[in-house]
Amino acid sequence: MTSRLMGITVERPQDGCYFWVIHEDVQHDGHYETLERAPRASTSYSEALADGYWMLQRINGRKYGLHELRHARPS
Repeated sequence: MTSRLMGITVERPQDGCYFWVIHEDVQHDGHYETLERAPRASTSYSEALADGYWMLQRINGRKYGLHELRHARPS
């Protein structure tokens, strides 16, 4: 199994709007390309990061969803 080099960033194009972006080093040359982007804004950095983490898990074949992740975290 080949490992995938991936990362999550959070962009804030304007106050109160946060978008997660998942990047991947497809060519294994240190240059990360955008793989997925949030379809809509989150209201906080932490929410966008958590949503991006959930999407990263989905891309890599995890079965649980965002609802389970949010309820597993302390409020």
